[in-house]
Amino acid sequence: MALRKRLTEEDEDQLREWLGKPDAGFELLFKASTQGYNSATFRQLCNNKGPTVTVAYNAIGWVFGGYASESWTGRGAYVQAPDSFLFRLCNANKFDPLKIPANANLQNCLYDNQDRGPVFGGGHDFQVFTGNSAANNGNFINANGSSAVGYTYGSGMGHNANTFCGANLNYLDVEVYSIGKRESKEDGDPIEKKMLQEGKEWRKVQWSDEERERLKQQIAGYKPRPCLSVSQVNVLLVGQVGSGKSSFFNTINSIYKGRVSSQAMAGSQPHSLTTRYRTYEVRGERNGETLCFRLCDTMGLEDANTGLDLDDLPYLLDGNVPDRYQFNAAVNISPATPGFKNMAGMKDRTHCVALALDICNISVMPQGAMDKIKTIYNKALKRGIPSVVLLTKVDKACEFVADDLTLVYRSRFILEKVQEVSEKLGLPEYHIFPVQNYSKQTSLDNKIDILALSALAQILGFADDYLDEHYEALATENLEKLNVKE
Repeated sequence: MALRKRLTEEDEDQLREWLGKPDAGFELLFKASTQGYNSATFRQLCNNKGPTVTVAYNAIGWVFGGYASESWTGRGAYVQAPDSFLFRLCNANKFDPLKIPANANLQNCLYDNQDRGPVFGGGHDFQVFTGNSAANNGNFINANGSSAVGYTYGSGMGHNANTFCGANLNYLDVEVYSIGKRESKEDGDPIEKKMLQEGKEWRKVQWSDEERERLKQQIAGYKPRPCLSVSQVNVLLVGQVGSGKSSFFNTINSIYKGRVSSQAMAGSQPHSLTTRYRTYEVRGERNGETLCFRLCDTMGLEDANTGLDLDDLPYLLDGNVPDRYQFNAAVNISPATPGFKNMAGMKDRTHCVALALDICNISVMPQGAMDKIKTIYNKALKRGIPSVVLLTKVDKACEFVADDLTLVYRSRFILEKVQEVSEKLGLPEYHIFPVQNYSKQTSLDNKIDILALSALAQILGFADDYLDEHYEALATENLEKLNVKE
C-alpha cells in the first residue's frame, strides 16, 4: 500500500524557502505510524538517500523536525553538516514557521548511529526516536525521543524544547522525506513560475568585465562635498549575528586588494565575532591611496541581552565613539567612555546606515529581532540619515541564482523578499540591494563584485544626499546670520 504523506503544500513551500530550492520535491521514504518507530527500518529505507527532512507530528498539534544536509549512512559517529537546521511548522495546529540554524559545535550537527533513528545535535538537540516501537496507527506514542535544543542548534538564541515542539514528544507520526525535483503539473512548470523571462528583469545590470571596472573606478574616484570638511563618508554596518555585515566589508576590501581578504572577523558563531567598533578604510590596489569612505563595523544584534545595545546607537550615529572601542554588555557608552568624542562634527557622524539581513531568514526572523532593526532604522530616520538594506546570501535563497548569479534580478522569490522587507521597514525598494559576499570562494568573481560595487555606489550616493541636505541647511543658516548682522 502506498504511503500517504501528512506534509501539506504550505509546509512544503516553507521548506523550499528555507532550503533555497524553489523546485524541490519531497518523496516520502519512511512513515513511522504505519512502519513502526524502528531504527532498523528507518536505516533500511533512509540510509544513503542524500539530504533528508524529518517531520514529527505530536499530540498537541505541533509539527516540527530537522533537515539533515548530509546523508544518513550509519557511520557510528557525529557528522559535521552546518547547513542542517531544526524547524517548527505548526504550533498547536496553527501555521507558525520557525527555523533554528546550526550555529555552535558544528562538528556535532548529526549523530549517525545505526541503532537509532534521526538524531540532530550533540546535546542531543533532537533525538527523534530510539529502539523498536510498534506502529501506532492513529494513536499517540512515546518512542523514546528527547529534545535539548541549544547545544548545536539555536545556541544563544533563546530556543528550547518549549519553542521547538511544545515540550511534547508523544507522536502521532514521524515522516522522513528525501529531496528531489518537484514534478511539473498540468497548470505549468513551477520552475517557470519562480523566474521572470529573460529581458524582464526587475533591475537592469550589465554583467561584464567592463561594468565591473567602471564601478570600481567610479567608487575609487568618489569624493564627498568638500565644503563640509568631510574627507570620508561613514557607512555604519548593522545586522544580526551571522547576517554578513562584516563580510560585506571583506568583499569590498577584496575587490580593491585584488584577492579574497578577511580583514574583518566573520563566520558562523552563536555570538558576535565583532566585539569592537571598527572604522575600516579601503585602499586602492594600484597606488595605495585611501578611498573616500569608511565602513564602520559594529557588534552583531542578538536576541538575548547580549550583542549591540540599542542604547549605544545614538552615540554611534552621532560619531562620538572612537575606533576600536570595546563593546561592553555591562557598561553603556557615555561621555565618560575613554576616547569619547565630545566635539564630534560632520566628519565624524554616520552618513548612511547599511542594515544587513540574511534573505533566507526574513520570513522567520523573531519579532524581537525585527523590532530592533526597525528601531535602528527609525533612529537614523529621525536624524535625517539615509538607510539601506543589504540582503545577503542570495545564493542560498534560490538554487537558480546559486548556479548563476546573473539571474538574481529574474528571481521572483528574491523580488518577493525585497518587497517584504520594504513593507516591514517602510523603506523604498530602491534602497534594498541583494548581494552575495565572499565566503567559500578563494578567487575573485566578477558577478559577486558587480553586485557589491553596485550596492556601494548607491550607498555613497545616498550619503552625498545627506551631505547636500546639511550643506543647504548650513548655507541657509549662514545667510540668515548675515542678514541679521546687516
